[in-house]
Amino acid sequence: MNIKQSLTRISVFLNIEPISKIKDNQQEVERISQEFDRKLPNELEEYIQIFAPSNDFYFDTVGNPMRLYGIHNLKKLQEGYNYNSRQQKPINGWADNLFMLADQGADPVVIDLDSNQMEIQRLIHGAGNWDSGEVIADNIGQFLLCSAALHHAVNGFEEDVIIDDEHGFCLAPRAAEWYFTNMKKWAGDYYQEWCTDFDNH
Repeated sequence: MNIKQSLTRISVFLNIEPISKIKDNQQEVERISQEFDRKLPNELEEYIQIFAPSNDFYFDTVGNPMRLYGIHNLKKLQEGYNYNSRQQKPINGWADNLFMLADQGADPVVIDLDSNQMEIQRLIHGAGNWDSGEVIADNIGQFLLCSAALHHAVNGFEEDVIIDDEHGFCLAPRAAEWYFTNMKKWAGDYYQEWCTDFDNH
């Protein structure tokens, strides 16, 4: 599923207007390409040029929100990850090929620009290196769709959407039926990564 198809599907369940006015952030594509000193993958170029939000956008989760970076935060130097602005010098340990798309509670969500794939990885901060993490989507479109689905599950159904009792940490029935049914289709191989927080999945 490509980015436009994902956003069209998201517009249905979030009850928002589908994208009608196409942006043109070609200058931002060129800026980011120069910063990384390489041509960006086609899907990433398309996302930056047409679909990236103007400002940071937050998807709710059951913990820290997923912060999708706005266009001006899509850049090579990321404060606290690979750059210390106070000392004005790089931070060792961050690979130059990682493009940061988002973060969740300071866990960076990245694309490996050296890979021929567009897999979305969520790395774990505070581990002393960036070797720990997991793939959570095959591409940007799938990542956006799954993030929006979780946001909808925790906001669009029961008032008390989380039930934490002797049966475990569970999504309330209506939210659970919608979320788990759709995530089996949308998350595919990454169903566990998006649903494992809930004991009733």
